[in-house]
Amino acid sequence: MQDGFSCPLLIALCPLLIAFWLSSFILFNPFTPKFSIAMKKTFFTLCFGLLVAAAVAQEQAVYAQYQIHPVLINPGYTGFENKHEIIGNVHSSWTGFSGAPTAYTLLYTAPVGDKLALGGGVFSEKSGNQNVMKLQLNYAFRFQIQKARIGLGLSTDFINRNLKSSLLDDPLVQTNDPLVEQSVNGQSIFDATIGTYLMYDDRFFVSLSLPNAIRTRLDDVLVEEDDQQRTTLFEHYIFQFGYIANVVSQNFKIIPSITMRNVRDTPYQVDLNVQGRFLEEKLIAGLTFRPNNSGSMAFLLGSKYQQFQVTYSYDVAFSRFQKYNSGSHEISLSYSFARKASRPAAAEPAGM
Repeated sequence: MQDGFSCPLLIALCPLLIAFWLSSFILFNPFTPKFSIAMKKTFFTLCFGLLVAAAVAQEQAVYAQYQIHPVLINPGYTGFENKHEIIGNVHSSWTGFSGAPTAYTLLYTAPVGDKLALGGGVFSEKSGNQNVMKLQLNYAFRFQIQKARIGLGLSTDFINRNLKSSLLDDPLVQTNDPLVEQSVNGQSIFDATIGTYLMYDDRFFVSLSLPNAIRTRLDDVLVEEDDQQRTTLFEHYIFQFGYIANVVSQNFKIIPSITMRNVRDTPYQVDLNVQGRFLEEKLIAGLTFRPNNSGSMAFLLGSKYQQFQVTYSYDVAFSRFQKYNSGSHEISLSYSFARKASRPAAAEPAGM
């Protein structure tokens, strides 16, 4: 008996969704005849650079709402919209299953001048008997080439993960196990992620983040993992491209996109996404289909009121494991406000 979708169904669904993405791209035709040869060369050079940059990569917390808040997975988006933003995110996987992971994220980003942006945050996850705490700092440089807005960013992470001390008294755990005892004291890791985000003509966007570009152990805990080993070419990355089709007459946007990610300790994943944003983004609805790993689907709903935005998403898998849990839930609450305009330079006194 096969578990999940059969190959013929996958072959049928993927071209349909890709065809929908291409049709919306062609329908609204962002590449007008005014798109010069020089700009074409610049654009394709940047895209080629994004692919070449994926030579070094690796681990990232898995978020369902990265489409709403790209900075959750890509430091290159830090300050990209030139506004201050505070994001709170809660992600609960496999609800109802004993020891299922629950993660909390709090992140603040802000532009500093016209070119720079900074951010900082904290991430906490509980999964079974393991606790993970991460402190994160974001740095980004923003610039523009004709119609292309580009952000280049770096996030540095200080991670501590440990096992619950109650394991030392667990009768199922071997007494005086050095691996357990050292892991209870905690592992410390320094990590860094490189990211770049490109938006052309406020329509076409490309995102690439490289988790674990720099990864160093800061402790002497003996663990059975290859944290210290160097990764191979293109082993870990999160790559996304998509198009914003703005239907001005109907006051809504359609945003199809495709995401490919291969991150640490997580199976390779392809997301086929489509979003609808209505009434000046006061209402947001989205759907994500993942054809690999037996298949799964995520539904997203969001609402925006003035400077606040709340988003909820629900993930359901098509595998047998879904019988033993209630799916995965994620909710985000964000607050944003405009950057204060810089003061004009004072006029020099007459006669100077």
